Amino acid sequence: MSATTPDPAGVALLRSTRALTLTAALCLAVQLFGNLYEELVSNVAVLARPQPGEAVGALDPGSPMYYYLPWAPLGVVLVAVLARRLASRDAPRWVVRRLRLALAALAVAVAAKAVLISSVNPRFRDPAENAATLRELAMLWAGINGVAIVAVAVALTLLLSWRARVTDRGVGPITPLPAG
Repeated sequence: MSATTPDPAGVALLRSTRALTLTAALCLAVQLFGNLYEELVSNVAVLARPQPGEAVGALDPGSPMYYYLPWAPLGVVLVAVLARRLASRDAPRWVVRRLRLALAALAVAVAAKAVLISSVNPRFRDPAENAATLRELAMLWAGINGVAIVAVAVALTLLLSWRARVTDRGVGPITPLPAG
């Protein structure tokens, strides 16, 4: 395809996935912003002035869980639906591969958050912890949350980058994926 002639297969692929991709990207962006906010505001506050037992409970008012639900799980589901839809519509392998890699990155982010929610966060709420331990936990938390930040950013980039490449160059020859 020349720079002035649009690729009909690429245009159709972009149009058929526009709403789903946009919604998934918005969900991932909200998740990324929340992770960054926790990293730069909440965790810095713990490092600067640790207060044993002051952290909000997982399901108490003000908990970050309410910020992430339903956006983070919905983003993962929408990327999975998009990957499945594109695979079933015989999208080029490289497009489907990018979305599957985005799902893998999101799995890393979910695993990182699961570790934080299940093992690190409860210790922030424990009034018996001392300030020095909370600082060490905050450093651990920053590292694990940093992994989640990078993973969500990678997933968001992969989710959007295939659309940019299709816009720039078209989809190229469509090679059906093997069943399965």
